[in-house]
Amino acid sequence: MKRIIAWIISLVFCATTIMAQDYSLSNHNVVPFSLNPSSAGSANTLRLGINYRMQWPMLGNNYHTVRVSYDQNVYKQMCSVGASYSYDQHSAVFGVHEFDAVYAHTFRLADKHFIRLGLQASYFLNQLRVDNLTFGDQYDPSNGSILPNSAEQWENQTKGFFDFSVGASYVFQDKLLLGFAVYHLAEPDNGFVPNQQFLPRKFVGQVGFIQDLRLNHGLKSLGFSDNYFFANASYQQQADFKQFYIGAGICYQPVIVGVSYKTNLNEVHTASFTIGGYYKGFQLYYVFDLFTSDKKNGSWSNELSLIYTMPTKKECLCPVTYW
Repeated sequence: MKRIIAWIISLVFCATTIMAQDYSLSNHNVVPFSLNPSSAGSANTLRLGINYRMQWPMLGNNYHTVRVSYDQNVYKQMCSVGASYSYDQHSAVFGVHEFDAVYAHTFRLADKHFIRLGLQASYFLNQLRVDNLTFGDQYDPSNGSILPNSAEQWENQTKGFFDFSVGASYVFQDKLLLGFAVYHLAEPDNGFVPNQQFLPRKFVGQVGFIQDLRLNHGLKSLGFSDNYFFANASYQQQADFKQFYIGAGICYQPVIVGVSYKTNLNEVHTASFTIGGYYKGFQLYYVFDLFTSDKKNGSWSNELSLIYTMPTKKECLCPVTYW
């Protein structure tokens, strides 16, 4: 009986894993190389980032996602490297650790026209915390309280596996980016029960546009001008999960504001609002998600991002994109 219950618990959480898609943050502009491995090094300097998302806070088991990242260019080789770590907590019982290493290379087609190719190697560690479950013998019928201990004894479970992803993008420097990426190329087995569940491939398409608002010239060679307009859109599909995103914003030193809309092309629609600022290489952003559809999922979510880009005087060989 105990073994049967253990298999049921594993199957339930494996099903949750397979039905759930990869974590998704609302404003990928402020989450370095999160949509495409070829975007690593797009700031043309050393960049450090930390992103945090609290999703559906009105629900009891709200989701939490945290991501830290590093990327930079190797100027003479026209290449970039990056690394990131993320933890996606689905509940008190289930969470996913992800470790990524990224390499991207830039090819110059003509003046201001570039192709970037990226490769990402990942290691995932799924954790099932059975000791956070509550069993029937912990219920005290005399007063309705929950006792701290149970006669049931379970071992926590982990599942680790490697994964690979690729991406490519076309960049018209200081103006336009078109990108495409495929994640989970091998569709690895990610379930606690062997050969029962797998992580489906995710396909991502993206477009980004930026326009300097100064009349005399475009972006500086090593970064943004003080005032600019930006717009972007993306589409993601992973098994039955679909998401379309479109957004725009403006930077007027030192404030950045933006608004976006995302939908699963069915019954879930979300409006997002971004406000942020920058000072001496530090950028701080807050994103608020507001559900605008009839289907309620905790109604709103919050994101907080802190990015640091190191000032540099090196000659810029790779295209500045910032998406």
